[in-house]
Amino acid sequence: MKRLLLLCMGWLPLVAMATDVCNQETDARYFLSKWSERGEEPEDMLSRIDGKEFSTEPGHVVYIGDLNGDGIEDFIFNSRVGIGSSMDSTFAFLIQCRGYLNYAGGSYFAGVKVLDSPPKNGGDFKDIKIYSYIRDKRGQIRYKGEEALTRPHLWQFNPQTQRYEGQSE
Repeated sequence: MKRLLLLCMGWLPLVAMATDVCNQETDARYFLSKWSERGEEPEDMLSRIDGKEFSTEPGHVVYIGDLNGDGIEDFIFNSRVGIGSSMDSTFAFLIQCRGYLNYAGGSYFAGVKVLDSPPKNGGDFKDIKIYSYIRDKRGQIRYKGEEALTRPHLWQFNPQTQRYEGQSE
């Protein structure tokens, strides 16, 4: 009996963590799938259901791995729709919940990289380095040769807001 109690107590942190990030009552639900039309190369499609509203975005998954330390794969999705005249892309950080994905932050960035080192503020959520373009006084992207110049910024998971947050330009 003691072993069963110890086993159940070992699962409590994982259950508590999952219920903090995943709330089936209030979450908009996200889903990833592959889609192709008439012999075209399949592309990743991010679908979102929020109440009665449904939307889709084409793009591609740029990260598959465990963002929140629960042993289940999470994703970072780069949308093709979000690229504007600024040349930044829309990235979405998606945590896997029971049967759906939950949006845990994101924005317009030049790029993203998930850090494998322990999070600077502790916790189980991996830190993410986002990159913003370095721009001149007119707002144009600066280049060194053919390569666009970027500046890194650290984004971390905020347990109070249940989102990744940080500075960017």
